[in-house]
Amino acid sequence: MRTSWKPSLPGSKNTLFHIKYGSVIWLIFSAIFSAFSQSRIDSLEQVLVDATGNHRAELLYVLSWEYRFSDKDKALRYGEEGLQLATELRDTGAIASSLNSISETWLNFGDYEKAEQITREELVYARVIPQKKNLLGGLTRMGTIKYRMGKFDEALVYQLEVQREAEKLNKPEVTGIASLNLGLTYMDLKRYDEALQYYNTALRAFESIGMAAGIGASYINITEVLRNQKKYDEAVETAFKAEKFLLESGNKLHLAYIYGILGKIYRSTGEQAKRLEFLEKALALSQEHQDEFMICQTKADLGRTFLEAGDMAKAKIYFDGSLELAEKMKQKSMILENYAHLRDWHLLQKNFGQAGLFDEKFTAGMDSVFNAKMAERVADSETKYETEKKESAIRDLENQNRIQNIRTYSALAGVLGLLVLLYLMRRAYRQKQRLSAQQEELQRATIERLETERKVVALNAHLEGQQLERLRIAEDLHDDFGSGLSKISLLSEVAKRKTPVSGELDKISAAAKELLLKMGEIVWALNYHNDTLPSLAAYIRRYAGGFFEDSGIRCFFDIPELPAVHLSGEQRRNVFLVVKETLHNTLKHAEAGKVNINFVLDHNTLEIRIQDNGKGFDASALEKAGNGLLNMERRMDASGGSYEVSSTPGTGTITRIRLPLERAEAMVMAA
Repeated sequence: MRTSWKPSLPGSKNTLFHIKYGSVIWLIFSAIFSAFSQSRIDSLEQVLVDATGNHRAELLYVLSWEYRFSDKDKALRYGEEGLQLATELRDTGAIASSLNSISETWLNFGDYEKAEQITREELVYARVIPQKKNLLGGLTRMGTIKYRMGKFDEALVYQLEVQREAEKLNKPEVTGIASLNLGLTYMDLKRYDEALQYYNTALRAFESIGMAAGIGASYINITEVLRNQKKYDEAVETAFKAEKFLLESGNKLHLAYIYGILGKIYRSTGEQAKRLEFLEKALALSQEHQDEFMICQTKADLGRTFLEAGDMAKAKIYFDGSLELAEKMKQKSMILENYAHLRDWHLLQKNFGQAGLFDEKFTAGMDSVFNAKMAERVADSETKYETEKKESAIRDLENQNRIQNIRTYSALAGVLGLLVLLYLMRRAYRQKQRLSAQQEELQRATIERLETERKVVALNAHLEGQQLERLRIAEDLHDDFGSGLSKISLLSEVAKRKTPVSGELDKISAAAKELLLKMGEIVWALNYHNDTLPSLAAYIRRYAGGFFEDSGIRCFFDIPELPAVHLSGEQRRNVFLVVKETLHNTLKHAEAGKVNINFVLDHNTLEIRIQDNGKGFDASALEKAGNGLLNMERRMDASGGSYEVSSTPGTGTITRIRLPLERAEAMVMAA
């Protein structure tokens, strides 16, 4: 749970934090200490009438702060008046506090650009006043803004500065807040065990001072970790603990978030009635508090709920509403999510043209996200290179100045005499030659080193981005496409049972099942965790077993213990596709009753030997083979290996697929 602090004024004891959960990064603010009652606010407004000077500035700030969630107009009016008065009084602390409440208000009501502009002004003052809470609040809020705008690298800069400042204070509430921030960072990396450790640290810190809202916030984040770990019973138990502490702290705004998580949990457990109940609660609370981001997310979840329940009309209403809000807020991740939902909706309605349009939008959006991330990483590398090049140029200029000084001193020394002058000039000339040669060599070596480092940094950034993007795309395909195709297959089967026999339904069901199998292959190929030789062998074994399951052909395997050799995604995919095509040819043409698949390691070369006891064929028939054999040979040649088929009529067929492992690793290093 990410957290920010409210700047202090004399007599003010409020603190504030924000929450993020789900596969999309969510950052929202929540009050930690008890909120003022309305009667107390009314009393402050009456006192404000006659207040002047610093007392009036403090009252204006407190009122602006208390209205920051509930009434944007009042919060901004009090905040702007307080800022004007603090400026006239030249009170730096009051200026920082007024800017704080104004920025909080814009953030809570979804205007991130204005919130960022005001927070930048606030940080200028917060860095020069003694109260560290002002600085912590501004830095944490800026991290929140950057997260909501999708600028995750920039957000991390502010989070790290928050962590450094928090370590200096050594207070439980600060420890809790910083631990929540670190936990969220590990959540983003899907390192759930480490995230859970930091959330529990935050929970203990808040419990030590009885901070109910902080305890509730910790429970919310712990619930989300448990949900991602598929520990649903523990997640539900923790969610209701969060609900209890949020109610005790008076923070009804963020009940919407815990209800949203419960909706996701009950979807996973198949309890549809509870799923719908909590999602509707979440929507009502988020609409009550005008939280557009939560409204957008919850409408998308409700649309998916009604889609899976078969209520297509309601599903369409919620999807359209969510997409409209996402486009208004320019929330790219939510826009893409709704494109995927509307694509599935049109597929189920057999509106294949509309489904294709939304699929194109979804694909184009995913490509732009990938390209933007890669461009950002390469730009960072280029910036580092340019900085080092400028530093090298400065050093060269300093060396040139040194040489010029030597020349000047040599000329002055010339007045001592002709012989001394000739001697000094000769020495200076030789020294100049040596220095010039050294500087040229140093400059050339420096430029070569920087160019090499730039290429390595850019390459590492490119490879890292590719690996992470492959993993993310694999997860998205599994979650979104997989669930959608499974739903289509299930609905077609249900429809076949309810209606007379229909060839079209059979085709839809068969197509959905075939697409599910192909998508499973794509997900496996994209996941870089599978880029090893043992993973390839395991997948081929699993695929072959399923492929021959209902064919009458018995399949036997001989796979020794294989070294954890790293293969590129392209090599792994090429080898699998060649094996797949070979098995397909065996089933289609060989009329075999048995197939042996053997993995053999010989002098760092992997050989996959596939032998059947079928009818075989004349070797001369290979000369008339179609594109299939040529494609398999090209695939193995591209991966640095080879493909060979041998057979005689009546003795079966032997296929040998070879891949040199040393060359495979060399190609990975050079890629």
